[in-house]
Amino acid sequence: MAKKVETGSGVWRLLINPPLNGYLNMALDELLLEEAKRGMRPPTLRFYQWEGDWISYGYFQTPRRAFNVEAAREAAVSSVRRITGGRAVLHSEDLTYSLAAGDAQKEGLGSSLKETYRQIARALTSGFTRLGLPVAFSLRQERAAPSPSAGLAACFLTLSDYEISADGKKLVGSAQRREGSAFLQHGSIPLTARNRELAERVLARSAEAASPGNGLSNFRSRYATVEEAAGREVSIETLTAALQEGFSGVFGVEFEEERLSSSQWAKAEDLAEKYSSNAWNERKPREAKAGFSAAVPE
Repeated sequence: MAKKVETGSGVWRLLINPPLNGYLNMALDELLLEEAKRGMRPPTLRFYQWEGDWISYGYFQTPRRAFNVEAAREAAVSSVRRITGGRAVLHSEDLTYSLAAGDAQKEGLGSSLKETYRQIARALTSGFTRLGLPVAFSLRQERAAPSPSAGLAACFLTLSDYEISADGKKLVGSAQRREGSAFLQHGSIPLTARNRELAERVLARSAEAASPGNGLSNFRSRYATVEEAAGREVSIETLTAALQEGFSGVFGVEFEEERLSSSQWAKAEDLAEKYSSNAWNERKPREAKAGFSAAVPE
């Protein structure tokens, strides 16, 4: 029987993984949520990358409504459906963070989706400012009107409440899932602009949307990268360390870095079979269960 751990101890877990395929990345995030729900671990902050180019799309999306399937296939971009909501994201030269906790309110992370979102944004902002990035929160009354292009469904083209921007451009794309008092939030942080042209092609849902004048310039005008915001190259290691310090400072916790056990890897590999299946990735969206949320705060 799994042993429960005491939460609220001021020590959170830290995982830093090498690049993995999208199925394993999503499986590990779900595994951490399940372990947190069962009281097996304190809050766990995870930083990871993707092996190759991947699109992750929201729980309530289908592939053809989330991205351009044909363009992704031609560009050898793989895809996976998340357990969180939100829109499609291209993971290519980005850093992804995730945070899972079994009792959000007890850990000072809020009792609602939006409050948890705000608290995590505070920590991310603290980390970015340590690198000298000019970042700010987005609030509803400050957001620009959405693009009129109906052919785009990309996460980085819209700013939601408490999302982080640099010079008015979105810097982090996040989504969250809540189950009772437990939650998982993860988000993508683009490092460079070298994947922007690829994003324009694969995240346009039709050839018409991808044609000039139909809004794809929004990829340049509406989202920023860490290097653009900083005005210099920023390594994965430097960014990871700064964000860790941001979480530590905002929540007053220390981090204990750990490695996944062989049994955790085995469970994640078993769970990855779900994420690689058509039954999961092609399923039609369904309504959320009571007490469950799988969306970013709109």
